[in-house]
Amino acid sequence: MTDNHSEFTLDPELLGRIDAWRAEQKPSLTRSQAVSELLMVGLDRQSSSSLSLGEKLILSILCDVGRKVGSTGMVDPDFLEAAIKGGHSWAIEWEHPSLSHGHTNSQNTADFVIRVLSMWRLIEDSFEQLPEGDKRLVRGETGIAGVPVFPGWDSDHEANYKSTARFMTEQMNLMPMFKGRSAIDSGEPVLKRYKRMLSRFTKLDRQGADQFLSVKELLGLLSA
Repeated sequence: MTDNHSEFTLDPELLGRIDAWRAEQKPSLTRSQAVSELLMVGLDRQSSSSLSLGEKLILSILCDVGRKVGSTGMVDPDFLEAAIKGGHSWAIEWEHPSLSHGHTNSQNTADFVIRVLSMWRLIEDSFEQLPEGDKRLVRGETGIAGVPVFPGWDSDHEANYKSTARFMTEQMNLMPMFKGRSAIDSGEPVLKRYKRMLSRFTKLDRQGADQFLSVKELLGLLSA
């Protein structure tokens, strides 16, 4: 098989299964991307303390495939294979803690994330259309050096919201203006601030969903 300028021989049946799986994914995946995704699926199904012999074999095969196709996913095949062969499942959990969370993100989380992204889209768009004088006023009152942009989520405490936002923008193509930045690390917890902002946002007397925010409204939200 040839992918990312790498050539190697792969069992036709396994290759066919990988290609069949990636053909069902939206958006479409290259073989190397498919292998990365399959590695993540395999890891996500591990138990909290150990992997079965079959799971170890599958992951080892995928690690080998990942190296040969030049996979650049979040999982390092060399690290993963060393952890599997050495019986160090704990190292996998330490390196990738989100894989062992043992839960699925809820509808409430998704509803909250989409509301936050919608609010920030309007904040960014509203600031962009302000006259320069009003922009200077907003900067001066809020202490923002440039333009107000979506800060992201705290990686340590808000991983559920971060992963939900990433899935929405990268896999579902929602809120395309946030593609590539919906899951950036804010560097500090922002959940409480977003809740305060949404509380004020829902109380605004707005005539339409696309109506730009006034300077006063922007200041109220950004100072929440």
